[in-house]
Amino acid sequence: MGSVSHAAEDAPLDSYRKLIRSPDVAALSSAALTLRQWMIAHDPYYPKYHFTGPYSWINDPNGPIYYRGRYHLFYQCKADGQNQLICWGHAVSKDLVHWLDWPVAMSPDIPQDCKGVYSGNTFVADDGSLAAIYTGNVDDRKEAYGILASSNDDGLTWRKQVVMDDKQRPNADSPVHWDGFTWKEGSEWHQLIGGSTGGPGKQGAAWLWTSPDLVHWTRIGNLAPSIKYGPYWELPYLISLSQRQVLMVGAGNPYWVGDYDARKITFTPDNLQPRQVDQGNYYSFNLNMTDNCGPDGKRRQLMHGWVTGPATPTKNVPYWQGAHSIPRVLRLQENRLWQESIPELECLRENRRLITNAADAAGVHGDSLELIATFQPGTAKQFGLNLCVSGDGKEYTRVYFDVPSRTFGMDGPTMKRNAAESKECRVSYSSDSLLPNSSSPVTLHVFLDRSIIEVYVNGVALTGRCFPPTDAQGVGIFSSDGTAELKSLEVFEMKSMWDGTAGDK
Repeated sequence: MGSVSHAAEDAPLDSYRKLIRSPDVAALSSAALTLRQWMIAHDPYYPKYHFTGPYSWINDPNGPIYYRGRYHLFYQCKADGQNQLICWGHAVSKDLVHWLDWPVAMSPDIPQDCKGVYSGNTFVADDGSLAAIYTGNVDDRKEAYGILASSNDDGLTWRKQVVMDDKQRPNADSPVHWDGFTWKEGSEWHQLIGGSTGGPGKQGAAWLWTSPDLVHWTRIGNLAPSIKYGPYWELPYLISLSQRQVLMVGAGNPYWVGDYDARKITFTPDNLQPRQVDQGNYYSFNLNMTDNCGPDGKRRQLMHGWVTGPATPTKNVPYWQGAHSIPRVLRLQENRLWQESIPELECLRENRRLITNAADAAGVHGDSLELIATFQPGTAKQFGLNLCVSGDGKEYTRVYFDVPSRTFGMDGPTMKRNAAESKECRVSYSSDSLLPNSSSPVTLHVFLDRSIIEVYVNGVALTGRCFPPTDAQGVGIFSSDGTAELKSLEVFEMKSMWDGTAGDK
């Protein structure tokens, strides 16, 4: 187990650790909930409405899926502590907000995944059971395997079968399996796998494989040979939105809109220069989950992502690091990706305040808030919100809109201090808002969840990390080099998603 301060001995950690792999789901869920509630009470940076592990390391969301009326979130984690091998954690929800922890789904227990159960995705097999194909790690990119796992009890237990051997790798620089995305077209299974073209001048590649039975796989080729963007791609996804196709890969967070020719097995982007999903502390997006819970029962494409950043700086609590973003609903608008937070999150809102006078914002305080601020640009070059403001005004984080460049972002004294303390924190974050002009009203939709800040502007998302002093919870409005009009500021305090009601949802 990773190091835990002596003063953390009162944490209900031992009870949880004894049950991590227990088949007693009720006991495990109860122990995990108790630990989570203890962490929220004792660590001011542990998020209240962003998913993270009960403790320890969490990174990639793996195989989130809506299956038989429940949402399943599988995710990479070091369930047993900081220095352990990566496995797949598992949580279940009926509303995408309140979750029940289930036992660890898959751990390294065969020779072909002896160094970690790495990324992959879940899907529904031909017989209706839950299945997954993931990367079995032996020596990272030097030796990896594609492993088919099957479950007949909703993901509680799994049977493993190696279906892609390291000897089948496309080239010396590209393992046979790395972050596979699996789907079915007609009678044939398809899998998109990250990698590289290999050799001198190598480029990132999304290798397409096909199979009649999920066991025997044939490599077809690189799906997007016209795109030259970095030497290696992780996390390749090809999804359909509004009768177009979107290719997203892990090389940063780029995406391309274009057309997929199923006969030629080729994706052709409209523009070789990509846009970015999120230019903040964000990586390892997962677009695997769809449901039929959109307006009028329409299909929704949902995306989960890994919120990166340092371990908590709080002493006297068990080590934890990383979280997941709020699940995002995706659509194509203006021929680009449009991201919004799931509407289900509104169930956590309470104590709504509507402010139309900027001076009244000084009465708003909190470390877990949702804020919707609409401004009419005037003469100011920048305007926005100050969050996590200390009593003396020296510590704060700005969420700003820059009028000349039509960009938005986050910066401020607290982030500057954080970046000096940890290389995993940044001084500032910024993104193009894609707003067509600088005179239209600007809405900053902000989710502040202790050490996590997610900002949405015009369907563009940006994620940041911030570790303010524990008493810095003020909110303010600002403009610089001129004035801007605050049209409205809607503020909600946000309840914890770990309130113990998940079993009733």
